[in-house]
Amino acid sequence: MYIEKWKDTAFGSDYGGDFQSFLEEISNDKLTLTKVYERCDLKKYFDQPGLLHQGTDNNVKLTNPDFDQFLHYEDAVIALTAVVVESELNGSADLSNAYGSKSLIFDITKEELVTLKNALTDIQDNPDKFILFEMLDEEGRIETLSDISEIIEQLKNCIDKK
Repeated sequence: MYIEKWKDTAFGSDYGGDFQSFLEEISNDKLTLTKVYERCDLKKYFDQPGLLHQGTDNNVKLTNPDFDQFLHYEDAVIALTAVVVESELNGSADLSNAYGSKSLIFDITKEELVTLKNALTDIQDNPDKFILFEMLDEEGRIETLSDISEIIEQLKNCIDKK
């Protein structure tokens, strides 16, 4: 549905692709944010948003037994929200339509959707705070912000349905 349209913004970067793989490895059952939080430290930024003001290179550590793996906060949030929205609106997020190989289903609360919307809105409203936007040319920046705006709009629809 939407995931194919947003795939370059959500998963086109190395970090977004790494987060997609990370999500696909978590479980074959329904995913929850709790399961995601158990395997990375993304929640610390949701609980302490002031951490994002300490620099543009805010890294999320993924649990990986073989080596330390980090990715940018904004890439993780964009990828996660795209998957959650697709799962909420379509019943599942078929990542084979977006560089992946699995279909994921999220079980998520209204409060968690609001948390994701707020995080993504902060990225949209403050792109200069995030390294992703330093790496994009003007056309890429406009396209990414447009996709983020669409994801936020669909998050609002998901919230309204709960």
